[in-house]
Amino acid sequence: LLRCALVGNSARVSVRRPPLRQGAGTQLCLPALCMALTAATVTYWRGRGRCEPLRVVLACGGVRFVGNYLEKKADMDALKASGKLQYDQVPLVEADGLNLVQGTPTAVYLAQGCGLWPEMPKEQYICGHILAATQDARGPLVSFPFHLDEQRCLEELQSPKGLLGRFAPRWEALLGEGKPYFLGATPSLADCAVYEVLDFVRHVYGEERLKALFGAFPLLLAHHDRVLGLGHMREWRDVGRKEAFLDWPEYAASVRATLGF
Repeated sequence: LLRCALVGNSARVSVRRPPLRQGAGTQLCLPALCMALTAATVTYWRGRGRCEPLRVVLACGGVRFVGNYLEKKADMDALKASGKLQYDQVPLVEADGLNLVQGTPTAVYLAQGCGLWPEMPKEQYICGHILAATQDARGPLVSFPFHLDEQRCLEELQSPKGLLGRFAPRWEALLGEGKPYFLGATPSLADCAVYEVLDFVRHVYGEERLKALFGAFPLLLAHHDRVLGLGHMREWRDVGRKEAFLDWPEYAASVRATLGF
């Protein structure tokens, strides 16, 4: 279990693992390559972009991270000058004395620290291919704040190669054997990644439209609700994100201003 206290501008977390708790309900234990993740600080803009999957892993794992938000070009220039960005790109997650960059290895590292990464190579592969698929599936949603055309985004999601045409049917099938999570009885990085994609759809189109769009995928909808109960995911979605995030146009404007275009 995680116990977190904010001290100054950082979070100190004491960790005992396993088990991972699903909200206040049943204890869930995943055999994992499990490191005790300490404080985490996440640097990005005040929006989802390519960072939200990492925040979701932390929230589902119970880690109360600190947000460091970019607002102007000087912020990005100072971050680059600090030497923390290996490739001059965000998101950046500072944890365990490391400056974690690039989405996939950062997600895996955080999952290991949150008890959301499996021990067996076969299960690691399942997590890996699902994570990679979510990165493709969420592409139209990442672009949405920069054009605000809901119909264009929807058409891309519904295309044969999009979220609803290609990826959702595969994920539904993977859950089709009565499994609550992709690896069976316990959650993993794969569950966090798929949850975040559906949550992104909900963020853009609303709860009722999410249910309508995924009406043919009842297992995914049930899975979405189940993952929402992990750690403090619901709190991050309903409280933390609302306090931290800008509206879509303001978020897009801050990204353009910070990058100098």
